[in-house]
Amino acid sequence: MSDLNQNKANSTDAAGVASAVIAYCFWGFMPLYWHLMAEASHVEVLAHRIIWSLLFIVLMLVFKGEFAQTLAACRTLAAKSNRNAAGIIVLASMFASLNWLINIVGVNTGRVVELGLGMFLTPLATVAIGIVFFSERLTRLRALAVGLAACSVVILAAGLDRFPWIAVGVSSTWAIYGALKKKVTIAPMDSVFVEHALMFAPAFVFLCLAPGEYAAHFCSGFDSGLSWILMGTGVMTSIPMILFSLAAQRLPMTMLGVIQYLNPVLTLAVGVFVFAEPVAAAELGALVCILAAVFLFVASGYFPRR
Repeated sequence: MSDLNQNKANSTDAAGVASAVIAYCFWGFMPLYWHLMAEASHVEVLAHRIIWSLLFIVLMLVFKGEFAQTLAACRTLAAKSNRNAAGIIVLASMFASLNWLINIVGVNTGRVVELGLGMFLTPLATVAIGIVFFSERLTRLRALAVGLAACSVVILAAGLDRFPWIAVGVSSTWAIYGALKKKVTIAPMDSVFVEHALMFAPAFVFLCLAPGEYAAHFCSGFDSGLSWILMGTGVMTSIPMILFSLAAQRLPMTMLGVIQYLNPVLTLAVGVFVFAEPVAAAELGALVCILAAVFLFVASGYFPRR
């Protein structure tokens, strides 16, 4: 029996690792997909992502026979006694949408390298938020890691001809989103459904009523393939979220924390080798600081008292 249990645990770990790797590979290569929609406006792409993701999530819940359960969780969330939790999810949905928008803008304005640097900063931004808002205490290794991350932002700001808002924005919005999600006690899929449902009406109204004739643009875009690609955003962005939820349930946070660096490595590689973006000296200097910070951050998980 012990051998059977061990085999079951090993298969579970393998499934968790595979889910995490595939999810982070999806996110790492996502700039390639956003680039296919360069002719659409940034907010137009985001609106389609929200609409088609909600549809895909609903289909997934129906297929799993969990849609009624999710609706019941939504009704519970809407009760007066849960208004704080509802407010947190509203904020989370706003920061998640803002994060996606920054990703789209970063790709379609030729700043994928900066986007990759920002993704490296995300775990460190999470630590900084934990200090400021949750009064979490740092080991010396993590304090040094956060300090190096701050230095990388200073190097970027001083060495570039602009403030690195893509890097700072993508890391801070996702870190804030993660911090808000820590306060939410409903199931992950229910939370994701609610987040998309909350943003559905603004997205739909924008496409139908905003200046730019976005609805007509979508209807006329099937011949060029753009409309199919816009519809595909639902699948392309929902699959990694589902896989990540599965991985988070099966893997220890230390292992997940190491695997997550696949995302920025792949995004940075796409920017340099696929889009052939030039890498400024400031970006190289910031990358050295960030990699040193990442090393210390990962090492702190193995030497927690230092």
